[in-house]
Amino acid sequence: MRIVKGETYPSDLFLSSFYSFAYQNSIHPLRLNELKIQFALDQYDKILFHGAKSAIEGDIDLIHSRKDIDVGVGFYMGESYEQASSYVFPYRHSSVYLLDTRELAGLRTKEFSVSLEWMLAVSHYRGYLQPYGQSPLIRELIAEVEGADVVIAPIADNDMYETMSRFARGEITDAQATSALSASHLGKQHVLKSELACRSVHPVERLYLCAPERQQIEAKRREAAQVALDKATLAIQTFRRQGKYIEEILG
Repeated sequence: MRIVKGETYPSDLFLSSFYSFAYQNSIHPLRLNELKIQFALDQYDKILFHGAKSAIEGDIDLIHSRKDIDVGVGFYMGESYEQASSYVFPYRHSSVYLLDTRELAGLRTKEFSVSLEWMLAVSHYRGYLQPYGQSPLIRELIAEVEGADVVIAPIADNDMYETMSRFARGEITDAQATSALSASHLGKQHVLKSELACRSVHPVERLYLCAPERQQIEAKRREAAQVALDKATLAIQTFRRQGKYIEEILG
């Protein structure tokens, strides 16, 4: 759903009441967001999801993006509703937008897997690799990222960022780090890096996150985070003394 100038939309108070009533109905609980997702998937071939703290106002752009996140300035989209909602559920009037991305086909794309180069790229943008900023490998990676219209890369959470930070500090090897990150893999994100890419994506529906659904999302995320942390810890122990340290790679 694109916010069109002059068009009236229900207030957040109305949406909160309506969605909460449907979600908690004791006789026939109605998951409105699940229904909307299914309708969209039936209509569009390429749907991605964007979590927002409130509502998207105006066109999609790069102006509101931070620089110190995974692949720098960009408009971030996930491949599932669960991914997108898990990042914005703490906010009272948060939403998830369904986005028609069919027009992205054919644009310049850089894709990462869970790998050393992905870890290095994210660590650079997160500010973990400042002593190695002029490394030829880092400069080449950043040129590829900034030269793309769209970057497709694994999603990372706070525990995964800590793993990358430990690698950047020289505490663990690349083998330990990438194995731990693989164990915590949360899916992929698609990041719009150019104005052309932003113009090629169109919101088609807003999914409002009511209080009871946000509470359920929080509980699921807490449980999944503990499982991922346990897997990552085991991976780091298993790959001790394997791989290279940061100074061996970039020093």
